[in-house]
Amino acid sequence: MAANEDVRYGDEIAQIEPIGIEHIKESERHGKVSSVFTLWWGANVELATLTTGVAAVGLFGLSFWQAAIGLIIGNILGAAILGLVSTFGPRLGVPQMVHSRAPFGFVGNFLPGAFNLIAGAMWFAVNTVLGTFAFMALFHTDFFIGLLIMVAIQVIVAVYGYNMIHAVERWMAGLLTLVFIGVSIFAFSHAHYALPFNPVHTLGAYTGITGGIIEAAGLALSYLFGWTVFGSDYTRYLPKSTKPSAIFANAASSNFVAALWLELVGVALATVFPAAANGNPIGLLSGINPHWLVDLTLLAVMLGTVTANVLNIYSGSLSALVIQVPIKRWMAAVAVGIIGAVVAYIGHKAYYLDFENFLFLLAYWLAPWSAVVLVDFFLINKGNYPESIFYNPKRLFNRGLWAWLIGIAVSVPFFNQSLYVGPIAYRYGHLGDISYYVSFVVAGLIYWLIGKRQKA
Repeated sequence: MAANEDVRYGDEIAQIEPIGIEHIKESERHGKVSSVFTLWWGANVELATLTTGVAAVGLFGLSFWQAAIGLIIGNILGAAILGLVSTFGPRLGVPQMVHSRAPFGFVGNFLPGAFNLIAGAMWFAVNTVLGTFAFMALFHTDFFIGLLIMVAIQVIVAVYGYNMIHAVERWMAGLLTLVFIGVSIFAFSHAHYALPFNPVHTLGAYTGITGGIIEAAGLALSYLFGWTVFGSDYTRYLPKSTKPSAIFANAASSNFVAALWLELVGVALATVFPAAANGNPIGLLSGINPHWLVDLTLLAVMLGTVTANVLNIYSGSLSALVIQVPIKRWMAAVAVGIIGAVVAYIGHKAYYLDFENFLFLLAYWLAPWSAVVLVDFFLINKGNYPESIFYNPKRLFNRGLWAWLIGIAVSVPFFNQSLYVGPIAYRYGHLGDISYYVSFVVAGLIYWLIGKRQKA
């Protein structure tokens, strides 16, 4: 598949990206590796990241330091995996879900591709709820009006595509950082660090402190897993000569620092305003002093919604093309925005529980998918692929699909959340939810054993 030969994209920001899921030619390669850092920084310095930390206290009853342990572990693992897949982009010149065709097959990749399309729309909904809450509080409108305005802004940026997204993230990263530094000063100076573990039983089987820490690690890991499937989408235009170590360093450090920082701010605010820790997240911000910082923070929440969601819309639209939806990329971006808006309107009244369930559901398929693509790239094919392997419709199914499905199936007894508690999780609640670790190891090991016999 080739891009339109008559249209030159280059580094133009105000031009709608003409390229969909085609391989990026050398003549279109551009950008600096530092853009990887600003992109992920801008995407993570936002309220949804903060609420992940809030959930560690509000849903699992952890103290500040217990929550911090779990969040640190989860972010180390998640940032490392995201950093690794981001290195695929310059070397292969294709989106993340196009590379996934190598281990899964052209048709076998339809299922994870469809899951990623759904995930993009759902993440868009999750973040848009927060941005709309902030819009309502700042401009005193109803939810529907705020939702329409927030959706329109985000879809427009995503329609313009890769260059516009990188530019918006670069412009917003500094501003969002300044605002959340102000929030951090208030949160960390007022946090109740001595609050003990508070036994709660709101989700799945009762976990206790150990299980709660494991659950907090899982939340942080799940949050970054949601980005992992986008990794090379935002590095594939970089020159092929870009050092993988530089890409890894920028992607991993940006995600780790930004995510952990905002999550710890959320933990701190949850200890300051425990009554708001299970309700509308904007309630956590309304008590911030000085009061002028509240309005500034609400504006930052709106902007952060945009920086996070343009990635969800854009990568979701690429997945629509991967599963052969017969529309152009920009049309797919509009469709993802509309679907996400409907989901946001329907599900905005039970944010925290829905948010936690969604993060765990993401990890249930993303953990084994990540294992398969990492094993395929680093151990099976060692980064060497013919371009045709990504676009050959005759490669219907490949062995990675079976390893992925087995990994998911084996992990089901370890599920531990409000929607379903597996038999092992029910009996050993102190383990929390370790299903994503089980599926990652099982899928990766199986694919390595069966995949090394026959390269993709």
